[in-house]
Amino acid sequence: MPKPKVLVVDGYNVINRLPDLKPAFGRPVGKYAAAAALRVSVWGRLHPETECLIIFDGDREVVSGGGQILAGVRCVFLAPRHGGDEEIIRQIREFRSKKRPVTVVSDDNQVANNCRAHGAIIEPARFWRPRKRPVPRDQPSPAPGARASTLAQRPGSTRKWRRSSAARNEAVQAG
Repeated sequence: MPKPKVLVVDGYNVINRLPDLKPAFGRPVGKYAAAAALRVSVWGRLHPETECLIIFDGDREVVSGGGQILAGVRCVFLAPRHGGDEEIIRQIREFRSKKRPVTVVSDDNQVANNCRAHGAIIEPARFWRPRKRPVPRDQPSPAPGARASTLAQRPGSTRKWRRSSAARNEAVQAG
């Protein structure tokens, strides 16, 4: 039974837009395709209800119209004359005719506009950027309700805590 949702990635477009994947682009085809497939595979494991597909267009070294499985993700490599943009749009039409929700990851306007016209959701390439983790603080945050006048400056911060209007009013009334 096919998975209900579909994610289609415009392979070369996404690789060229992401700084952490772009260095792999100059390597042999298998290296950058594997890097992209690994990223999509990790996302796919977090979203098991989604079938993932990456389409690479215009590669002279590898052509696999039916697709290869890399890191558990189906990857389609097309010859230059066949055009990956048209293949992405064709896949969207096919999935949408089966009433399956489709998300396309691409920064290509032609792909985005045509896929949107066929009912797909469009996500930009930054959809794959790893999110930055918060930097741990040296000290815990102040307790809720702590008085502003008792809050110390955090280490490394050049900005002092401002007193709230209530704390200023208390100071004026007390003094």
